[in-house]
Amino acid sequence: MFKPDHYKLEYHFDTEKKTFQQFKLHSTEIPDLLPDLIRLEVNNGYNSIQGANNLLRIRDTTNWSRCSLAGLRPTGTPNFYYSDLPVNGVKSFIIVYLPPDRQNVIIRVCRAFYPKGNPDFREKLTNEIIKNF
Repeated sequence: MFKPDHYKLEYHFDTEKKTFQQFKLHSTEIPDLLPDLIRLEVNNGYNSIQGANNLLRIRDTTNWSRCSLAGLRPTGTPNFYYSDLPVNGVKSFIIVYLPPDRQNVIIRVCRAFYPKGNPDFREKLTNEIIKNF
């Protein structure tokens, strides 16, 4: 099975407000892969994202309301989610680990790769990445 390169980013808890939790970049395998700040939000339905209860917003513009948004869909493994996210302008596959205490967020980014139109391959790839997380 083809397995794309994936890179780890770790974010630590920064601040919490009524509608979001904010995290700051702690470590990364590749610099400048994603911005220093991300937010986790509950999907309130005021967007076109379906099948995701949690949203990941990355700080890629100066205004949070215009930043890139990704719906975190469950993988079947507790606390692991998958999504697509624009990385340097290219749709990329991500796996996100949210521990129950939500003190950190670990993201694995498959840069410039997304298993479009093949849910079986996506599921196998997701399970393989989670197994080697």
